[in-house]
Amino acid sequence: MSDVATQDFINYVSVMNDFLHDSDFSIKALNYISRLADQNPLEIDKILRDWIEVWVLKWKQRVKLVMGDDEANNKAYQELEDKVSPLLSTLGGDLITFRKFAIGSLISSGEVCFTNLMADMIIKEVLFKVASSQNSEEVLRFVKSNPIFIVNEIIKKVKELSRFKGNLVVVRINPAFFQEMQGEAIEWW
Repeated sequence: MSDVATQDFINYVSVMNDFLHDSDFSIKALNYISRLADQNPLEIDKILRDWIEVWVLKWKQRVKLVMGDDEANNKAYQELEDKVSPLLSTLGGDLITFRKFAIGSLISSGEVCFTNLMADMIIKEVLFKVASSQNSEEVLRFVKSNPIFIVNEIIKKVKELSRFKGNLVVVRINPAFFQEMQGEAIEWW
């Protein structure tokens, strides 16, 4: 989870400082954070406190921890993946642009938790919408010739997500991990 939080913070700093448009936005954000930590630790502390306050709130609102598996959701997700995965590898730079746009839109709408995952799912849902009525070649032609349509659909999805007040991310916990730990004393030192 620390990797998710770290990447969310990097995305947040990138959006707030307009680094997201750069190809190396993560590096720029990390350099900015490092420089700020050295030169103005109070400012980085304020930025981090403001972000973490919203991030924790969104975590509680958006993330659901569950044990076990949900076959119905797995089947729907697999259908989406089967239809969209072949398209993703062929979109190249367009996919990166759409992903950055989705991340920026999410953060600008106050969605600061699981930004990479949610951006990827938004893009997949938009592509699935287009792919449900066309074959892969037609979808690629459509996306290449109508990027504004994809951007508008991303905006619609982000607005829908920001209005929705329930769970959006399900984190599955493997119950076997806890069964292995059962009966064992946990040493803290």
